[in-house]
Amino acid sequence: MAGRMEKIKPSPTLAVNAKAKALKASGADVLNFSVGEPDFGTPEHVCAAGKAAIEEGFTKYTAVPGMPELREAVCLRFAKDKGWQYEADQIQVSCGGKHGLYNMAQALFGPGDEVIIPTPYWVSYPPIIELAGAKLVFLPLSEKNDFDIEESTLSACVSPNTKGIILNSPPIQPAPSFRPRP
Repeated sequence: MAGRMEKIKPSPTLAVNAKAKALKASGADVLNFSVGEPDFGTPEHVCAAGKAAIEEGFTKYTAVPGMPELREAVCLRFAKDKGWQYEADQIQVSCGGKHGLYNMAQALFGPGDEVIIPTPYWVSYPPIIELAGAKLVFLPLSEKNDFDIEESTLSACVSPNTKGIILNSPPIQPAPSFRPRP
C-alpha cells in the first residue's frame, strides 16, 4: 500500500451503517441515514429506462465531463430553478459528489496548500483533502446563527496558503416539521 493510505482512518459512515443494520436485524425500528441510500427499490421507470438503454446498445464510455446533452440539460435546469447562467463546458458530471470532490482535490491541491472546511461537514471531506496532500483548516460554524459563515471567522482561517473552501450545498434551511412513521 502507498504510504498515504496510513493517513486514512476507517469510515465513520460505514461504522454507523453497520450499527444501523445490526439494530434492524435485531428487530429495532431504524431509520438509517448513514450512507444516503433510500429504503426502497429503484423506481420501475428508472429500471425500464436502464434496460432500454442497454437493449439499444447505449453501453459505451461517454465524454469524461459527461454527455454533452446531459451537461446542457443541467444548464437549463440551473437557469429554470435558480436563474443561474452557465455554459455546458462549465459543467462537470461525475458518478457522485465525493468522486467529483476527490477528482477536484487531486487536480487543484497539493503539499503546502490549505483547504477550508466549515464545520459541521461530511465525514469524507478530510480524507479527500489529506489524500491530495493539503492541510485541513476547519471553519467553526454555529447553530446560534443558522450555521452562516461570518466574515470575521472566515478571515481568521485564510492564509497565503489557502487554495480552496468546500461549501455544503444546499445551505441549511429551517428544519421541516418532523412526522414520525406510522
